[in-house]
Amino acid sequence: MFAGLLVVALTGCAHAPITKDADPRILLEQTCGPAAPGMSVTAASGTVWLKAKSKEASGQFPATVQVKSPDSLHLEVTNLLGASEAIIRIEGKKYTIESSGSKKAPRLQEQGYHSWGGIPLHFATDLFLGRIPCPGPEARREANSSVTAQGELVVRTRASLDREEEQFTYSYRPWAGNPWPEFLIWERKGTVPMAVHFKFDDPEEGTKSPRRWEATSSLGAGEIKVRWRDRDAVH
Repeated sequence: MFAGLLVVALTGCAHAPITKDADPRILLEQTCGPAAPGMSVTAASGTVWLKAKSKEASGQFPATVQVKSPDSLHLEVTNLLGASEAIIRIEGKKYTIESSGSKKAPRLQEQGYHSWGGIPLHFATDLFLGRIPCPGPEARREANSSVTAQGELVVRTRASLDREEEQFTYSYRPWAGNPWPEFLIWERKGTVPMAVHFKFDDPEEGTKSPRRWEATSSLGAGEIKVRWRDRDAVH
C-alpha cells in the first residue's frame, strides 16, 4: 500500500504505471538479474555524506567507503577537517564500530550481528556497491511474483530451514527507456517480523546504481541516508 501510494503521487492519475502490464518474471530479472542496477560492480570506493539515526550511531558526517563483494564493507567517518572519528566494519553477519578516542576519552569499540541501524547486514554491502536489495538466487527461483494494478512488483519468498519468509515490494520510475526501481518495502515474516522502507535516486550512468539512497526501519530501529560525493566502481 505504501509503495502504491507513492507511485500514484509521483505519476498522477492521468498516467498509467509503466510496469502495470509487465511480466513479473522479466521485471524481477531486470531488478535483480545480471543486468540489474549495480550487478556489474564488484567493488567500489570513494566518499559519501551519511546521515544516521540509530542506537549504533547518530548524526551527519562525511565518510570514506571501501566495499567489496560479496560481504565486506569499511566506512571511516571523518570530521570536517578530514580527521578520523570512527571506523565501521561489516564482514558477513557481524559489524564492529571503533571510535577514534581522545586524551580525555578512551578508544571505544562495540560490535553486533545481523543488522546495523535497522538494516539487515546482508543488504548493507549490496547497498554500498550500488545494488538493489533482492532475494537470494535460490529464494528468487522459488518465489511467487506478481505485478499489482499500481505497477508494483511483489515478490514473496518461501520459508526454509535456513531462511524466513520475506516479501519485496518494488515501485518503479522510467529511466533510460526502462523501469528503474525507486522504492522498495522489504518485509520479514516469521517469529520476529520487521520491515524496512528504501528509497533510491540519482541513477549512475553505466552501472544504473543509485547515487543516493535511504533506509528506514519500521520498528524505529534506525534510519540511514547516503549520498555519494565521488565514487569509483570496479567492474
